[in-house]
Amino acid sequence: MKNLLYLKRYVKMHPNNRMGWYLLGKEYESDGQMGKANYCYNKAGDVYEAFEHSKVPADILKDYEAKLMEMAEKRDRKIRRWRYSVFAILLLFLITLRSVEAPHATDQTLADRSSQHITKPPTKVASATSKKKPADTFKGYSAPLSFTAEASLNNTNASLSAVSKYMRQQMLKTAPQVAAVLGMEKQDDWLLWTPNMPVLYTMAATDQPGQIDLQSYDPKACQCKPGELDHYPNESAAWVQQQEQLVVMRTAMINYITAKGNLPEQMNQLEAPFPGNWLAGNSDTMNQTFTALKKLQSSGSQSTDDSGNTIGDEAFSSTLGNHPYFTKPLEVIVDKQKHRLAIVSGSIILRNYEVGLGGSKTPEGTFQVSIKVMNPNGKADGEFGSRGMQLSDTNYAIHGTNDPDSVGQDESLGCVRMDQADVEELFDMIPLGTKVTIASNVLPGDTSVPSVRFQTKRTQDQTDPSRHYHWLN
Repeated sequence: MKNLLYLKRYVKMHPNNRMGWYLLGKEYESDGQMGKANYCYNKAGDVYEAFEHSKVPADILKDYEAKLMEMAEKRDRKIRRWRYSVFAILLLFLITLRSVEAPHATDQTLADRSSQHITKPPTKVASATSKKKPADTFKGYSAPLSFTAEASLNNTNASLSAVSKYMRQQMLKTAPQVAAVLGMEKQDDWLLWTPNMPVLYTMAATDQPGQIDLQSYDPKACQCKPGELDHYPNESAAWVQQQEQLVVMRTAMINYITAKGNLPEQMNQLEAPFPGNWLAGNSDTMNQTFTALKKLQSSGSQSTDDSGNTIGDEAFSSTLGNHPYFTKPLEVIVDKQKHRLAIVSGSIILRNYEVGLGGSKTPEGTFQVSIKVMNPNGKADGEFGSRGMQLSDTNYAIHGTNDPDSVGQDESLGCVRMDQADVEELFDMIPLGTKVTIASNVLPGDTSVPSVRFQTKRTQDQTDPSRHYHWLN
């Protein structure tokens, strides 16, 4: 009932805010007053159509409404404090006035004055129906344009979680002018991270405070004509590459802390020569964000303000929320049954390669990358190829091969064999100390490899001429 009364006051003060009418209609509907609900839905116009046909989850609407209630409570607390302050000031003033100048002042005068107060109209909630299109003039991935990614929408379970995050950022006045939400395809229990993920929808700031433009580009997500999508292909691809570099460096920091007990002071501590080559190399993004990532890692968790809202860093403004997109370190999973090796972060697969194995000779279990070496045994074209990554203190390794036809087969003595291009990308992406899990039937069968490979600028010597490796090739 409290929400109903407040929303009635709200639409009275803001009769043109269709989201307010829509939320009021939902309150009347839940109270069984369908006549009043239909009147509100008519006033809501295409907001009703957009939200009902998009099947927006109830928790998103509750979040909108909760924010309204939160603002209302804050406003009421301010009003009460204002009243108390005014009352105290007037009381002190009138006492002084009575004793010095106006002994004839009456209690009624005090009552009349103390009843005055100032009200601040509530902030408008988001409107999903403005005709204004997101600007397409933001090139690169600087502060006015941000990205995020989530599971692709479908016509039975539309997900608009980023909308709630964008609105929270608006309240903190940290929201970008435009935020684009990219869609990750789902395979089994995994989400696939690729350089060409489609834009699901965009959110854009408007001239009206507290309002956003929401433009869908997925015809399956709403019964509407999607916008013609030629927005941000270069920017989104650059953002994907940037996030990969950030999660590689963050994983290196986490692994370094695990081994050393402290954060690296300088970037060059992560890209030292063999055997301290936590990183295979660096990039401009890694160098520019090292300090910000170190600060984020030293805090132990994402910082929040007094209201529990995440406080981000401008160094990561290309991502909605001003934080690196990936929150979990990189891991490697090898699927013996499907002959696949994936680089994952949580439930997201960044790469999925075909590999050669040794059948029952390849052990299942959990390991760490204990050694990363280039040109093992002094050869780039030897039996171990141009890269080798030893698994813990064993004779098993992930490495290249001079027998590419064996990839996809069970022909090794237990090691994991990879094509040269694949193993060289893996070498650059997974830092020293990365967790490796070998199991069966845990990955999708389809490979996922980009046409443009991840590669860092290598400056340190990562060969090991002093040792001859006897991995179980």
